[in-house]
Amino acid sequence: MTDLQAAAEQWQTRGWVLVHDLVPVDDIDLAVNELWELFPTPDEYHSGSSAASTRFETESTDDRYRPTDNRAAFEEAPSGELSFRARQFLGLVMFPYSSMLLNRLHIHPNIVSFAQLAMEETDLRLYQARTWGKYTGVTDYGQPFHQDRNHSIVPDRLEKGWWNMEGFLYLSDVEDGVGATEILGSGSTLPIAKPISASGKRGSFLAYRPDIWHRGVNLTRPGGARFIMSTSFRHAGHEWIGFDSFQQHSNRGPWSKFAASCSPEELALFGAPLPGHPYWTPELVDAFEERYRGIDASPWRKRLPL
Repeated sequence: MTDLQAAAEQWQTRGWVLVHDLVPVDDIDLAVNELWELFPTPDEYHSGSSAASTRFETESTDDRYRPTDNRAAFEEAPSGELSFRARQFLGLVMFPYSSMLLNRLHIHPNIVSFAQLAMEETDLRLYQARTWGKYTGVTDYGQPFHQDRNHSIVPDRLEKGWWNMEGFLYLSDVEDGVGATEILGSGSTLPIAKPISASGKRGSFLAYRPDIWHRGVNLTRPGGARFIMSTSFRHAGHEWIGFDSFQQHSNRGPWSKFAASCSPEELALFGAPLPGHPYWTPELVDAFEERYRGIDASPWRKRLPL
């Protein structure tokens, strides 16, 4: 759906929603021009080029999923068997990227506004940010239906006000044949319920709660590929929920350039204290400007105590 109020209500009541056209296609296409700094294009990968295949499996992959000498971790299950395979997680690239346009898609104002609307909270934290590329033939991507129970160190509380939002921003058209996620819904009885294919054009945003049964689907289209961004939010005080750590990147060039482009509200999504917070002193604002050259620190400076 495209009606944001109705979409927010569906997320609240049914646990998931696919918001079509949440991010304008022009914004997606402009950023995707820089996606190929992280991944080989589908044509390059499917050309049979060993260089493109090697780049995908090594350079374009989070260290935790790169092939190692321990090949047992990358052995394939029998074809057609639904299982979690290590190779399904190749092609995960962690935020921040060398591309400013891709970095800023994670905090696109339309996504943040929708998360605030659906979660009925303005003080949110972005706790997961990564890009995931898949290509037909890398592996069988078919997974069993599951709930994501690895986002919280305690059982999920599923009342209004306690939810976190997991989200996939579609960077490419995600259609049947190229791995559109299948959804069963909240409280569905397995395997009776009929799955729904969350297929959508680039710029669509699939938002779901942790109680939703879902699964990854194999890519079957010849020459196919799928690219999405994982972009997930939690309430500011819910420290038991988490996935990616951003502090470890805070002294790296990509993060520094990204942070310098952010408003106070955007940096607050990562936990930075807002202007007026007792954390800030004149010396700390000076150090802030020194760390992130080019940042507009005036909002913080104006709110310093007299």
